[in-house]
Amino acid sequence: MGKTSKVVVCGMKGVGKTAILEQLIYGNVNLKSCFYPTIEDIYVANIETDRGPKERVCFYDTAGLEPPLTGEFKGPPQSPTMQLTANQVLQRHYLGFSEGFVMVYDTARPESLDVLMYLKKDIDRNKDKKEVVILVIGNRTGPDDPNSLENTCSKASNWCAREKVRHFEVNAMDRPSLYEPFIFMTSKLNPVQNKTTFPQLSTLSKLTQKNNKSEAM
Repeated sequence: MGKTSKVVVCGMKGVGKTAILEQLIYGNVNLKSCFYPTIEDIYVANIETDRGPKERVCFYDTAGLEPPLTGEFKGPPQSPTMQLTANQVLQRHYLGFSEGFVMVYDTARPESLDVLMYLKKDIDRNKDKKEVVILVIGNRTGPDDPNSLENTCSKASNWCAREKVRHFEVNAMDRPSLYEPFIFMTSKLNPVQNKTTFPQLSTLSKLTQKNNKSEAM
């Protein structure tokens, strides 16, 4: 393990962000667990990659966001310049240092997916052209209405495909369901390094060997 990757966990309030982290790292969440609204918490964990080795990840559990619009105007943003209040956007400092974002919605609450649509636009506008890893998690927090579940998950899958981000469905009560998305995130943050960090020297070495053979002949 070398560097510590920094990942922000964000989304609408009450969608299970803290429960997901507590279950993933400690496995101590059950139906009787009670969580208070988060202001900011930090979790550090060693997460496996798809190659086997573990990498250190620092997760920033953020305060839940309010839906940007209500009533007849409810839905994804129509204007990228729409002004939102402080409790409807991610705090600016997260955009400066984060290498990855885990965006969480509740499969039983369609408005929580709308919040992620605003959030993704905000991240894209303010990430200073740096590359970040983004994934979307749909959390099943309780009994779902079949129609609402199907519509929300289908909408989420289609939106994620357009945005070119990975979409996962999990249940915070089921710890194994959390492994795949976080292994994916950690693997993306820690890609396999090239055998040499100086490819130009490798090329030069090969040319030198070729020239030496030619001179010998």
